[in-house]
Amino acid sequence: MLDKSKVNRELARRFCAAFVSYQLGIGIATQYKKTPEEVGDLWYFLAALAGELARESQDAVYDKLTALATTLIQ
Repeated sequence: MLDKSKVNRELARRFCAAFVSYQLGIGIATQYKKTPEEVGDLWYFLAALAGELARESQDAVYDKLTALATTLIQ
């Protein structure tokens, strides 16, 4: 089950806005205003993955982060 707390909702929305703004070649602030508050599950998954990688990377050696990301995705 994906965590859809307020923090993860905001991070997921920002990931979505960043991706779409890059693809369309527009400013992220403009796209953020147009991005709905509720985004798809992919963005919540990426938010959870980013949070987990950030927590794990505090003490991790960087060459092991690829293995961690692969494990989390599977």
